[in-house]
Amino acid sequence: MRSIPLSERASTLEVHTYACAVRTALRRGKIFLGANRLLGLRLPGGAWIDAYKDATETILKSAGLDRYVITTLSAAPKPGEADATDAIYFTTFKAAVVVLIQDGATIPKELEVGLDDIIDVADIDPRHLVAAAKSSVALDMPLDIARKLAVYPARTLFLALRPGRSLDVVLEKLEASKEVKFEKAKPWKPRLEELEGYGEAKRWGLDLIVDLNDWRQNKITWDDVSSGLLLSGPPGTGKTMFAAALARSCGVNFVATSSAQWQSKGHLGDMLKAMRRSFREAELMGPTVLLIDEIDSIGDRSAFTGQNVDYNIEVVNALLELLDGSEGRTGVVVIGATNFPGKVDPALRRPGRLDRHYALELPDIETRAQIVGLHLGIHEISDDDIRTIAMATVGRSGADLKQYVADARRQARRQRRPVEAADILGIVPPVTALDGDERRIASIHEAGHAAVGLELSVAEIKFLVIVRQKVAGQATQGYVEWNIPAPTFSNRDSYCDRIAMLLGGIAAERVFFGGHFDGAGGFVGSDLQLATDLATLMVAAYGMGETIAYTHAPTPELLQRLRENDLGVRQQVERVLSEQLARACEIVDRNRAGVDRVVAVLATIEVLGGDEVRSILFEPTLTSAKEMRKRRERRMPDAL
Repeated sequence: MRSIPLSERASTLEVHTYACAVRTALRRGKIFLGANRLLGLRLPGGAWIDAYKDATETILKSAGLDRYVITTLSAAPKPGEADATDAIYFTTFKAAVVVLIQDGATIPKELEVGLDDIIDVADIDPRHLVAAAKSSVALDMPLDIARKLAVYPARTLFLALRPGRSLDVVLEKLEASKEVKFEKAKPWKPRLEELEGYGEAKRWGLDLIVDLNDWRQNKITWDDVSSGLLLSGPPGTGKTMFAAALARSCGVNFVATSSAQWQSKGHLGDMLKAMRRSFREAELMGPTVLLIDEIDSIGDRSAFTGQNVDYNIEVVNALLELLDGSEGRTGVVVIGATNFPGKVDPALRRPGRLDRHYALELPDIETRAQIVGLHLGIHEISDDDIRTIAMATVGRSGADLKQYVADARRQARRQRRPVEAADILGIVPPVTALDGDERRIASIHEAGHAAVGLELSVAEIKFLVIVRQKVAGQATQGYVEWNIPAPTFSNRDSYCDRIAMLLGGIAAERVFFGGHFDGAGGFVGSDLQLATDLATLMVAAYGMGETIAYTHAPTPELLQRLRENDLGVRQQVERVLSEQLARACEIVDRNRAGVDRVVAVLATIEVLGGDEVRSILFEPTLTSAKEMRKRRERRMPDAL
């Protein structure tokens, strides 16, 4: 092939178009954040690798990142093209490298492990074509024409787009070529390295990638591989996505099943066969990541009651046997996913089984922006608009965000136009400011928890938070994050102190308003539910009530059933709650001036540190948010 100087190639419409997609991929790969990166860019099918190399070089030079080495990994190496040897060499000896990976190329494991990320470069987007036509050849290309052009294979398209040729002629020639590419949009299939917001679980997964590579090379035995994980979190936090992305990054097979799928097979014998079939399939395909969703549905043997006890126990025992495996289930990584980790039998979480447990949280603003952007596609909506959407979706799960984008796309398609930020914002439940009386009530409630907990020395406070905005349908408007030590022993007094702290919010509302609101109860995880269950355990399981007796009730459901069926237990629990609520009310009333000061500061400040809360509560001289900001400023040099 005749060599064309970079200076000529870099100015072409083709390179400018590719540069739009490459720039987005480099941004996702965190190239522009300053630190050196070893990044792989997987190119779309049929890509001209030289043009993509020119585009990458142009972007990096314009960003002042000339230190980066650009190399290639070809699907079928030819003279003059780089093979895996060069890519491995540069990633081994250079600190800043971009590897362009041709579609269909096999990535050696040593290169895969060495790269920080592997990012997929998107196909040609009509908006990229419009922008590139404007910047490279000063052509105002209508978006509807760009959409028609973008369905053709890239090389055919850019050969037809000759300088001076009208767009009508270009379309005629492309139509005559009969090479129209009608491909469905590819679903986003991320690798673990691309996912944000997974914390310790992601770190465990990245370590697993290295361990599996070492195991394949016989450097370690399977016993050295951490091959069991319990992943918990609210619905929609991406547990299934995590498992699938982990399998892709490890280069292994992925098998997904669930307790419900096993149970749907029929009676006990059929269910056990289905369980064994899933594990056998994973072993035969191994190495494999096997996801067991809804693993809490298997149950906890200590909580089984009624006529199906023997059935349920046999199911748990069968799963334990499969997790142990006759040969340690070599080559099978098992991930159990659940919304309710407390309902999982403790034996399932012992060493050699699902011995690691990581809890996922709802995505933060940066993760929400990533999720929205990836489901939208490249540059359909500006980065500023995506961040606005992320801010408006506080408290929403990844599944919620995916649904919002899908609904907005459907609405835009019906109107035969591109999706816009307003489409998504119109679907998202409204976000409103938390201010006025609502903010005062939330602040008094959380300050009550703080006052009671600190006075009784139950724990130290990490943060006290009152949110600035509230989302429709979301109960949480504020919270106190405690640093509660794990005591070796607890007596009746310590349990009563914790119950009083849990009731401190209700107590503060009663002291300030003469009665309390419904936000402290009515749902699992509320202050009232936690205090009630703790009081039940105290009097019925720990022998700290009016009688010395033990009742086995390890779950909230069994505790509720115990209160319903045992009048004596219920009456004792009610007395404990009444006594500790009265005690909490006395503490709040005694510290009313301090609570008032906390509320005044929280009117304009969203987050207070633990030391700040203690100072405001118990130091009368600290009376305003302005004084708190001054104190923070005085401490700042020491912190730096």
